[in-house]
Amino acid sequence: MTTRADYLFLSHFQEKFIFSKLTRAFYNEIPGSREPIFLCIGVDRSAGDCFGPLTGTLLRQMRVPNVIGTLDSPVHAKNIEEACSSLVQGSYVVAIDASLGNARDIGFLAVKRTPLYPGKAMGKNLPPVGDISVILNVNVGGIANYLFLQNASLHTVWSGADLVARSIATALYMKKKKASGMLDVL
Repeated sequence: MTTRADYLFLSHFQEKFIFSKLTRAFYNEIPGSREPIFLCIGVDRSAGDCFGPLTGTLLRQMRVPNVIGTLDSPVHAKNIEEACSSLVQGSYVVAIDASLGNARDIGFLAVKRTPLYPGKAMGKNLPPVGDISVILNVNVGGIANYLFLQNASLHTVWSGADLVARSIATALYMKKKKASGMLDVL
């Protein structure tokens, strides 16, 4: 069960100043001592479930290293165990995926200090992944979760993926600059 202390960040993707708040959360949480790997989970054939692979594609376009899971090479229920077996031991894994929830939570983005349980909304029993999890609530959940994922707003998914990718890329850039002594204030 997730507790309030597990949340690094929880906010709607359209909230004021969300980019700077999310960037700060990633900057503070991703350690400089461990190489981060971004495991972006989902499929490219569903508007809602493409949040992970879309984020991965945007991260790659921004030249962020160590991205696993993109639109052209997604990580999903059938290949996630293989993808996880290729992770470098001791790496810091940021797991990114879509979720379903209550109607009032659509568009909320959560970053948690807990592993991600991929496929949970679809009744899959997959192993937990990640040191932290990044989750965007893309639609309501219910008795027809597959349909709810299919019918998620592409605007919500695109906006969330763009926000997460830009925030991660900026946080990593700032860490690199600080390590080289070129950034002294955050």
